[in-house]
Amino acid sequence: LGGYATTEGSLVVTGRVFRSDSLHGCTGQDLALLDAYGIRVVYDLRRSIEIDEKPDPRRYVHLEIYSRQLRDTDPASLQEAAEAEQWLYEDYLTMLERSGRVFGMLLARMAEPGGSPCVFHCLGGKDRTGMAAALLLSWLGVERETVLDDYELTGQFCGPRRLPEIVELFVAAGIGRPAAEALLTTPRWTMAKALEALDEIYGGIGSYLRGAAGMSATTLDQLKQTLTTVR
Repeated sequence: LGGYATTEGSLVVTGRVFRSDSLHGCTGQDLALLDAYGIRVVYDLRRSIEIDEKPDPRRYVHLEIYSRQLRDTDPASLQEAAEAEQWLYEDYLTMLERSGRVFGMLLARMAEPGGSPCVFHCLGGKDRTGMAAALLLSWLGVERETVLDDYELTGQFCGPRRLPEIVELFVAAGIGRPAAEALLTTPRWTMAKALEALDEIYGGIGSYLRGAAGMSATTLDQLKQTLTTVR
């Protein structure tokens, strides 16, 4: 997440914070790359059952982000791409509403000595992880359009073409193929509207992190000092 310019004239420090999909499939070569990056801490945002099914290959800090589950959704309501995108948007709103404290704990740990270099991940690396990245970058002062650019980057590394087996699982569960494929994408408008809701409902990133996320002004200042540098 490094290298982005902020509105305050600084840069997000490179090599301190990484975002990823689940690490359970890492090879020895992959783990060696993490070591080369100097990763000290792995923050796993998945549900406990997801971790049990696909354990992390390294020690981790578990910070479970509440998110909606497809199994609780009637597949008949997910047939077209637009319906899937709406589902994603509503999922992001749910995260903001129900996981504020967890987002706060994640960012607070990053501000601590030894809290980075770190990697944080969920299962697919785009929704729970994407929201966490958006909140972090927003607080550090990265412009909204750049935050959305970063969110969309996920689609270049995963998605229906790269994960066809996931699409087939969704289709087998009764989800329409257009919707199944859309669920694996990063539609810009979904995160854009979620961040607009952050502004309208919570009063912006600072108010959200001090309020719903329970972070102190001191910790928030330390987060900026730790993860930004003068250009």
